[in-house]
Amino acid sequence: MVRPASRRRATSMAMSVAMAVAVAAVAAARLAVAANDRGPDTSRPCGTLDLSHPATQHCFPFDGSHHFVCCVDIQAVDNEASPHGNMNPLGDVIKAASSNSSYSWCTCSEEICEEQLRGRVAWNQNGVGWRGFRADPRRVRAYYTGTGGGEGHSGL
Repeated sequence: MVRPASRRRATSMAMSVAMAVAVAAVAAARLAVAANDRGPDTSRPCGTLDLSHPATQHCFPFDGSHHFVCCVDIQAVDNEASPHGNMNPLGDVIKAASSNSSYSWCTCSEEICEEQLRGRVAWNQNGVGWRGFRADPRRVRAYYTGTGGGEGHSGL
């Protein structure tokens, strides 16, 4: 028996979404190994985000080079306001790694937190207001030279 075309499309769409979530999880895991082999800096909590969850191991690297914004109270967890016209494939991961009392996630910029996810910036490893996609060069230099500033959240 052949299923109706609409049902085949729905099944295909559900499988595509599941595949996107799986690919995103694998990408996050690879990023965690390559860019954050020490794991996340857990010296400061980020809302309800579980920093021991496998999907959060790329968050808050000690050098502050990426995913340095703690975004809490996320209202658009599925990222329906994405300027790219796509849904956030990490919506399910955000839901799994934080609590619905205040969905929380690490982002690469304050804009992503506020404008796309409609969340609130709780803190920024590089200092609130740091709008770059790269870490403050002073923190990176301090991290690699051992002159301080690389551990914790100095707010440089």
